[in-house]
Parts: sequence; C-alpha cells; structure tokens
Amino acid sequence: MDSFSLDVKKFADGFIDGAEAATRGASIKLFSAIIKATPVDEGRARGNWFATGQQPSNKKTTKIDLTGDGAINDASGVIVGIKDWSRFTLTNNLPYIEKLEFGGYNDGPNTTGGYSKQAPQGMVRVNINRFNKLLNEEAKKALPK
Repeated sequence: MDSFSLDVKKFADGFIDGAEAATRGASIKLFSAIIKATPVDEGRARGNWFATGQQPSNKKTTKIDLTGDGAINDASGVIVGIKDWSRFTLTNNLPYIEKLEFGGYNDGPNTTGGYSKQAPQGMVRVNINRFNKLLNEEAKKALPK
C-alpha cells in the first residue's frame, strides 16, 4: 500500500472507532439519565431497567435500587461489553412503568394530575429529546479531527 492509501485507511478506521465510542458513550449517558429520572418510591422502578442489544429484555426484578447506581452499572457493562454496538435497548417490564412515563394515576401525596410529582414529564421522553445533543458531545470527543 502506498502512503495515501494507508492515510485513508487510518482515517477510516479512526472514524469507525470514533463512531463506536460516540455511540457507546451517548448510550451510557442516555440510559443513566433515564434511570436517574425514574421516580423513586420503593426503588423497584429504578432497579428494573435492563440494557440489551437488539432485543428488549423480558426480565423483571424485585431488586431495590434507590439511587439507580446498580442499574446504571449493569447497563454500562452491557453497553461496553456487547460486540454489536449498532443498537442498544433499555427496557423496564414493571406493570406500572407506563403510568410513570405517561400518567394515569389517581391524585395522591406523590401524584398530581395523574403524574408522579417526581417526573411529571416522564423520564424517557424528556431524555430521548436530549439524545442528539449527547451524541454530538460524544462525537466531538471521539471522532478524528
């Protein structure tokens, strides 16, 4: 190979590695933000987030995770360790997770207008809107200049 071909290959390899690093980094930030934004009563909702690759998880847990740190560590481990970095999925299979996101509760001490007072705008929707910003931040750090 001539030096020009080597330079192009080096740039292309750097771009692919950078795209992978940006995707993984943005996914970790997004999933962490969703988990941290999940309302806490007993801690089950935060502890029930599962990261996977292509297919959503069908797991449920009774694990209590008041801070979300355990779920974030587990999700980060999946994101870093999974070979195919083209798609990551975050799943919560608790029966009331949709109510936490979209409302539907009766008013009570922790709810108003059908929504959790801790996350009246949901936890997934508000963070999904930030994904492009997170991806751009990670791409600036990871892609060749």
